[in-house]
Amino acid sequence: MRIIMHAVLSTAHSCPQPGARLLIAMPTPDTNPHAVGRIVTAEERPGRWAMPTFTLTVAVENADDTAARDEFPHAAVLDCYPSPQEAERWHAIDERHVKLHGYGRNHWS
Repeated sequence: MRIIMHAVLSTAHSCPQPGARLLIAMPTPDTNPHAVGRIVTAEERPGRWAMPTFTLTVAVENADDTAARDEFPHAAVLDCYPSPQEAERWHAIDERHVKLHGYGRNHWS
């Protein structure tokens, strides 16, 4: 069974590309396990954003926390969630954090 996770990413870099592999975090209330994920879809969101923003689906390739962090030791981590609604909820929290502090977890500049 393939696990699909969801994320909203704002980035000043190029558009995230389907097929790209990256380090993801799958936060829960008690843990923050890491995994290797592969972007399945990346759709640019319309609207006026400070940075281009994308809705992503990511397939989990390897959910072994240690192996994932070893494969991407210095990579930025994309927080991913089990549902699109949860990704949207955390994106709204990130947006408020960016306005208050100048950075957010899924806002890569």
